[in-house]
Amino acid sequence: MFKNYLLITLRNLLKNKLFIFINVFGMGVAIACCIVAYLNWEYSDKWDASFSNTENIYRVQFWREFQGDNQRYGIIPMPVAGYVKQNIKDVAAVTRYHTTYSDMRIGEEIFGTQMAFADSSFFSFFDYKLKYGSFDNFYDKSQIFISDETARKYYNKEDVVGEMLTQIILDKNGVRNPKEFIIGGVFEKKPSNISFGFEVITLFDNFWDVNRDPEMSETSWKRWTGALFLKINDPSLLKSVTAQLQSYVEPQNKAREDFKVTSYYLQPFVGMMAANRANPRLNSDWMNGGIPDEAVVVPAIMSVMLLLLACFNFTNTSIAISSRRLKEIGIRKVMGGLRLQLVVQFLGENLILCLLGLIAGLLLAEWLVPAYDSLWPWLDLNLSYTENIGFLLFLVLLLIITALIAGSYPAFYITAFEPVSILKGKAKFGGTNWFTRILLGGQFVISLLSIIMGVAFYNNGVYQKNYDLGFATSGVISAWVGNEAGFNTYRDALASNPDIVAIAGTLHHVANGFYNDPVKYESLEREVDILDVGDDYFDAMDMTLVAGRKFIKDSETDMKESVIVTEEFLKTFDWKDDAIGKRLVWMDTVQLYVVGVVKNIYSRALWEPIEPTMIRYASPTKFQQLVVKSAPGKTTAVNEYMEQKWKEVFPNSLYTGQMIDQELQETNEINANVTTMFGFLGFFAALMTGIGLYTLVSLNIVKRMKEIGVRKVLGASVSNIAGVINFEFIVNLGVATLLGGALGFFAANALMDSIWEYYLHLNYISLIVSVSVMVVVALLAVGYKTISTAMLNPTKTLRDE
Repeated sequence: MFKNYLLITLRNLLKNKLFIFINVFGMGVAIACCIVAYLNWEYSDKWDASFSNTENIYRVQFWREFQGDNQRYGIIPMPVAGYVKQNIKDVAAVTRYHTTYSDMRIGEEIFGTQMAFADSSFFSFFDYKLKYGSFDNFYDKSQIFISDETARKYYNKEDVVGEMLTQIILDKNGVRNPKEFIIGGVFEKKPSNISFGFEVITLFDNFWDVNRDPEMSETSWKRWTGALFLKINDPSLLKSVTAQLQSYVEPQNKAREDFKVTSYYLQPFVGMMAANRANPRLNSDWMNGGIPDEAVVVPAIMSVMLLLLACFNFTNTSIAISSRRLKEIGIRKVMGGLRLQLVVQFLGENLILCLLGLIAGLLLAEWLVPAYDSLWPWLDLNLSYTENIGFLLFLVLLLIITALIAGSYPAFYITAFEPVSILKGKAKFGGTNWFTRILLGGQFVISLLSIIMGVAFYNNGVYQKNYDLGFATSGVISAWVGNEAGFNTYRDALASNPDIVAIAGTLHHVANGFYNDPVKYESLEREVDILDVGDDYFDAMDMTLVAGRKFIKDSETDMKESVIVTEEFLKTFDWKDDAIGKRLVWMDTVQLYVVGVVKNIYSRALWEPIEPTMIRYASPTKFQQLVVKSAPGKTTAVNEYMEQKWKEVFPNSLYTGQMIDQELQETNEINANVTTMFGFLGFFAALMTGIGLYTLVSLNIVKRMKEIGVRKVLGASVSNIAGVINFEFIVNLGVATLLGGALGFFAANALMDSIWEYYLHLNYISLIVSVSVMVVVALLAVGYKTISTAMLNPTKTLRDE
């Protein structure tokens, strides 16, 4: 019996080769997108899953209430770790974690890395697999641990225990001094979806050698460590530990009356990433915070839309093809065939087609997964069939669900006809019932929705690329020089280049660093972004002064008490009149006076609402960065020149220059990638709908060939016949256009609103363009087949019949 079923299936597949190929291809594209979406979701869902036995680990975080707004923070005052270790006996172990960028040298090769500092108990908290060396070596301040990947990259071998690794440390005079470490262990690098991102780690005591902040110390309540973890073996003690942590609120609040902690709380390490991304999101999180929610949701939405399109196509085609098999069904029933056998036959055929679609999807996924992975630098998807049981189960489930959705209706409905009505020709089944109209309408709606999304995100990408952020978004290069001595040395080396228009020193740079503090004006207090900048920074960054003056060079008064504010700053403090001369209070005691106003600065790009910004005049002793403005069209050449001079001036450290285009790369990348993704969705949705419509029209024409011939004999024109054939499709398209247009309009704006604060709302012109694209696709899909059929000689049509 199985052999007969298989032969019948193959015979029907061969009879409809073109339509089967179309459906298999469409299903393959949809399944490949589903695979990408699943791996993408799994990557996020399994964040930190490579760590075991973390159920008793908790991170100390704190709440801060400011002006009625509850905020969460991940940083912790430096002294808290020591006090917890000494005083809270319910805590089994404590470890701090802190990171900083550092230049490292192996032989003559220099590389930059994120270096981690942790207490000796770190590896008892988090189970890194040590491939070489001993965890006992981590107790030694002179030892350092590196990943196996770093060892292979720079030593060309993994077992490098006992080898030397040099850290380059910048002193106050701008001299880069070497600090030698012995490699005490090589650990296996974890997957990238974890909260820790270090390649090199050493004992926390070594942090004080690289720290250049004079106020940073073990006992300073004004300074912070990146993360503090506690091990509490008995969950019933959590309330007690949390209560005892509150005793450290007052010392911190006395040290920083302008930044007061409300309460400390314990965040379980298991599920920490997801919890910290929930509202209100965690501020000052120095750990890897997971992937953006939109990067998980958008691919899932895309894959579901494409899968529905493929299933609608599949169902419509199956209905049209199955209508040719009524006689087969009638005869098999007369011969004693059971309905269950026929249902199994039809579902089996659909399952085989879906299996072919799955195979096509797996082949396409081999290309699509790396392509999607390359879009996002923080993503690392792995298409593995042997090491991921969940993925295999997903594929099986996807196959079954797809087969049921795509084939259930024709399988159960057509087999319900009585054999008498079938053989007498009274049973009618085909592409003109309400169900097929709904399916086709659904295809039109999804396709139009996809096209609208693609057009909307493309227009928004252009809009945001040209958005005035209040500072130069090209032609600017910044480099970390560390201190005044480094700045002076490097500035002098660059001064002779005629392609360099301006050189400025600064502590902060709008593209990669600022801080946030409360500022008072009379009885009103607001948190503002603060930048400390040096001479010529405004010119180098093309910032526009709209009122008042800039800082006076080398003015001690300006360094102590003058500030320049943004237009948003004026709005925040409700200064309707002239802002010049207004007195502000910062850090509870420091009095500042406004001397100028500049255009708004979007320091957070376009993701979040613009913040009021206050700019202070930094003395050269605070300089850490050098900013260069190049002549138009000379940025690349200037960057190469800066790198060459850097190697001459600072031979023991890696060149740190970055074009501002690179510093704003996240914004540009997301714009480009989201546009690419929705462009892909729109293209394939339109293609699949066009192919599906062509299939339905073709099958509909085959059924109506005799009618078309008769109409031709009676004198009907080509346009009349085309209208008759496609009337239902035209009505369907019209209804779907209204529904899809409305859904697309609201969906596109809602999705962009969830991603950006400032974006281009979808307008009616974009909507009309999208609808026009959909109409053109539909006309191309049906036009050729309809017109060529309508122009056939009726004698051939009638004779064939």
